Amino acid sequence: MFLTIQKKTLLSFSTLLLLSLMMVFIAQLYIVKILCMIAIGVLMSKKIRVSKFVLLNFIFILVYGVLGTGLGIIYQNPNPFQFLGVFFFWPIFWLFFISYFSTSPILLERYLKVLFISHTVIVLFDLFYAVAAFNGIKLPNPFYGTEIGFSIYENSTRMTFINLNTLTFSTPILFILFFSQYKFGISKIYQVINVILTIILLILSGRRSVMLMCVSVFIMPLLFSSCFSKEVRRTTGKVVLVLLVIVFIGAYYVENAYPGFWEGYYQVFLKAFDSSEEPIKFAQAKMFINAIFEKPFLGHGFGAIFFEPLPGRMIYSSYFELSYHQKLATTGIVGFTLIMFVFLSTLWYSFYLSKRNKDVTLVAFAVGLLFMLVADATNPVLCSFDLMWPLYLCLAKINSYQIN
Repeated sequence: MFLTIQKKTLLSFSTLLLLSLMMVFIAQLYIVKILCMIAIGVLMSKKIRVSKFVLLNFIFILVYGVLGTGLGIIYQNPNPFQFLGVFFFWPIFWLFFISYFSTSPILLERYLKVLFISHTVIVLFDLFYAVAAFNGIKLPNPFYGTEIGFSIYENSTRMTFINLNTLTFSTPILFILFFSQYKFGISKIYQVINVILTIILLILSGRRSVMLMCVSVFIMPLLFSSCFSKEVRRTTGKVVLVLLVIVFIGAYYVENAYPGFWEGYYQVFLKAFDSSEEPIKFAQAKMFINAIFEKPFLGHGFGAIFFEPLPGRMIYSSYFELSYHQKLATTGIVGFTLIMFVFLSTLWYSFYLSKRNKDVTLVAFAVGLLFMLVADATNPVLCSFDLMWPLYLCLAKINSYQIN
């Protein structure tokens, strides 16, 4: 009996530690992550329980990985095994995770606490780093990616921490949990502070995809309030209104103190639609379209090298920002259809089940996945081990309904 309790505790700890490390330390600490994965594989029940829907999606992911890798080998691309881990080996591990997660209800509440804490750690560190930069203090960047994590321009700022990709998923989840008054063991005052600090960080980031969330996260609770209780639905609009008033008062104060502050961020957002302001992405899109027409059905395979018009160089397809163009160019219509079926069917079924069962956590996960899919259009997100877990969390929740 004692050994069984210890086994469950260690299994839960390994799972939660893995998820927290994937959120905070993207593309880092892989030895610790692999040890967590080994512990999960050894400790959990050898009987994997997954539904037909989940199994079908996993088959499509594996076929997508084999297709891209096989084509890369046939075409003798320099690095054909580039995504074999993400779309073949790691998904096999995630089958174990989904089976365990979907049969352990208490793990969900614990995970939501870990999600909140990890999100808060990221927000506090990024804001501290930005405040230090505003005061002329240069701090070392402990995260994977560029050396300088925060840049200050004349009338805007730019944050390049890779952990902003985590916030793309965690922010809508925590906002929906807050507006729905879902109880997961975190004080309401801490949630309010987290909401305010997150909004400040999203604006300072200067990243269009996350700045877009500043508006969207206030609309989403209203759109999906049907999953809330009747008592909460009566107050949701008022809570959203109060927070918006606080945000607008803060924005007005900042504009008075620093005239032209908001104009700079507004122009940053508009540049996305101007080819003269964003020539690189528009040139990449044109290049990818030509590559797609060269091999429309099966693509050029993983590890293919394409010519980047600006500044004019040959680079791997994975280094381009236009993720959906890249998927079409490397795996063609066949591969693109497979992987998009996985993303969109999971998204649709999550919304369907959350509405039918009034499941706040599932609709929160689904909205988070939706934002990740939007961000993936101009910033490769759903293409690494550390950033695929939003998809698998939704599949785990779906699986919990179907196998029970």
